Amino acid sequence: MLLRRITKHVKAQNWFAVGIDFVIVVVGVFVGLQVQDWNDSRKERVEESLLMVRLLEEARSLIDAHDRELDSLRSRAEVLIGANPVLFSQAPSRALTELECRRVSASHVHRRPADELPVLDEMLETGRFDLLQDARLKDRLREYLLLRERGRAYYKEAVNELFRLHSRFPSLIIVRRLPVTSDSDANWGGLSGEGYRWVPQCDVDKMRANAAFLNEYVDNLSRINTLIGFVAERRDHLLELEDTLADLTASKGRAY
Repeated sequence: MLLRRITKHVKAQNWFAVGIDFVIVVVGVFVGLQVQDWNDSRKERVEESLLMVRLLEEARSLIDAHDRELDSLRSRAEVLIGANPVLFSQAPSRALTELECRRVSASHVHRRPADELPVLDEMLETGRFDLLQDARLKDRLREYLLLRERGRAYYKEAVNELFRLHSRFPSLIIVRRLPVTSDSDANWGGLSGEGYRWVPQCDVDKMRANAAFLNEYVDNLSRINTLIGFVAERRDHLLELEDTLADLTASKGRAY
């Protein structure tokens, strides 16, 4: 319709009308582009809000996982610290408790701590990370990625050469198959058979006299200690990330 009218005005050499038609076309295109830009921007802000809500939920779940992991690691460390004076001949020799012996025997065990924020990985893979407008939030997320990579690299190093003390020093830590006597008996490992459990028994006097054993035991302790540090540092950063996300999602909610 507009094209026919422009053609008519050109044939009639009505240049004033042609100019008006041209202005109408330009204004129409401009308004259409502005409306499209506004609509696209609105969709991006809605998607940004949804991403931040998911990030907040996942950060809180990961904080809970870190709390559980730290409780477990610190509980292990506390038992081992209590046994150290006996093992290093700084206290009178005594038999280790079953719990202490199990902790020494399993001092090489390092389970990989949870560190995933699936929505963050999804954003990076799909290029939606830049939907986030807040510079502070983006900095927090970048810092978390660096902490996560450092922690993963350390974990690979920590499990690269494991000192399984009960295997390397079988005369110092003997694993016995004993009958279960009560529901409170700790059951270490599997396939011990119905009514039986694996129980490590530690020879403290031999441990105190064996420098190789003590050196490898200390190596295991240092790995546990470093792992605690990584998990604690990551948890502290997640708490800061949680505060940032909580503030932003609350402000976005008020805006909508």
